[in-house]
Amino acid sequence: MKKEYLLLIAAIIGLSALLFYQKRGKTNYQLPQLEVLKAEADRLVLERGKEHVELRKLNGHWVIEPKGWRANDERVENMVAELKKIRLSALVSEKKNYRLYELLPEQRLTASLYHGKELLRQVSIGKCSSTFRQTYLMLKDDPKVYQALGNLKNNFFIAVSDLRDKTVMKISGKDLAAIDEVVLEREEKGKKETLKLVRISPAAGKEEKSAPDSGPEKDQDKRQNKAAETTWRRADGQPVKAAEVKALIQALAHLQCQKFIAAPGPEAFRTPAFRVVARGGGKEFSLALLKLKDGAYPARSSYVKETFQLPKWRAGKIVRDFSVYTGKQHEKPGPAAAGSNRGKSGKQAKPAPDGKQ
Repeated sequence: MKKEYLLLIAAIIGLSALLFYQKRGKTNYQLPQLEVLKAEADRLVLERGKEHVELRKLNGHWVIEPKGWRANDERVENMVAELKKIRLSALVSEKKNYRLYELLPEQRLTASLYHGKELLRQVSIGKCSSTFRQTYLMLKDDPKVYQALGNLKNNFFIAVSDLRDKTVMKISGKDLAAIDEVVLEREEKGKKETLKLVRISPAAGKEEKSAPDSGPEKDQDKRQNKAAETTWRRADGQPVKAAEVKALIQALAHLQCQKFIAAPGPEAFRTPAFRVVARGGGKEFSLALLKLKDGAYPARSSYVKETFQLPKWRAGKIVRDFSVYTGKQHEKPGPAAAGSNRGKSGKQAKPAPDGKQ
């Protein structure tokens, strides 16, 4: 009996010791409490190794300093939002083994968010976890490595080419509806060709010639007339394919480039291989392209000051043969076709008396 009590006491002591040492082995810590950022951010600085990019918000839009290039607003706002809502989920390391988490100075991307001169938040972003649902990061003046919720690395960019707004032509709203003239120019083998397209309205009052009574038929006629309010023609009045002209204007309405390039400069575009000019409402929108090179067209537009590249597939919606708009060119009627009232002898046929032939 005493032996059984001794065994029971020994078991209790052993279990107590085990629980004690397990508790001692646990890491007890409290995660830093990140304050809610209420101030509006107007500056974002991104750094990695020797790379340094500063973005500043001016008149509601982000620009890349010091050049003042337009930045991709949506992409920058996403980075700002990610910095504001960071949620720490765990303390990962206090041993400064930064290489394991891609947090060495030359590896980590440090993002600093400002309101004026006030630093709102600064974090250094490392790699993602194996599940891609968390990111390893460091806080300002804190050597510890933490784990934050979300894949931050995929949402942060430091290359200027990734941050720039690649929109090179934008026509929207009233400006798009006001376009009433499109001029296409192309140069082939030293010969310059021009095609001018104008938007016209149908002759006023055509629909008024119908009977004054109302009814389903008259209402249908009105709807058809309204749908045909405008059409496109050549400057000489010959009809063109209106749907193709509209497709061209839509291609220009929100045009994005592949990338910006340093050369060639403006002087090379004095005699471009292709040019399109859209006018209306007192405004003019133009795009000039040089010859295709390495699968892309060097180009410049009235919307941006820099030279850029348009990929062939995108430029293909703009650089098109004039026949796409004009259709097949019919020969002008010859003398025989023009003389429809001539007889077989070629002489003008005289009308029969009393209007009979």
